[in-house]
Amino acid sequence: MKRLGTAMITGGLVAGGLFLAGGAANAMPSDTPCGASDVHVSVAADPSHAAGHEAYVLTYTAASPTTNCKLEGAPTALTFIADGQRLPVTTTTDGSEALPVNLRDGHPAVSRIVQRSAAAAVTPAFVSFDLPTGPFGQPVSVEWPAGAPLKGDTVQVTPVGN
Repeated sequence: MKRLGTAMITGGLVAGGLFLAGGAANAMPSDTPCGASDVHVSVAADPSHAAGHEAYVLTYTAASPTTNCKLEGAPTALTFIADGQRLPVTTTTDGSEALPVNLRDGHPAVSRIVQRSAAAAVTPAFVSFDLPTGPFGQPVSVEWPAGAPLKGDTVQVTPVGN
């Protein structure tokens, strides 16, 4: 009886340890910063916004089912391009806390480009920026939504989040 009890306790501990280890392995965040080839980025108008402002959502999705990398902070070095020319737009960040986001298949991340709704508008063709992967993000270029106006000469970009 004593052996049976010991065997049951040992078996339970081993099974529980395997369950916990398996769960942790599946949820383990990556310390590897995302590269341009790891991420597919799209831009779309954000239907929700604060009064007097409009926003566009940058959505970061895994480029493959095996992608597992980290995004952190806000995109940097934003450049808006229209008719082959760089638009004179200044970018600021909103200063909110930037926690790392683990990008993997089925777990996208987002950040936003926020603008004043009453400012003068231009329509860019592309937006280029460095991925939010730390101080040396990799550059990407994304097609801007057709006909979507960029307003004013200053936009604010938010850190990446889920």
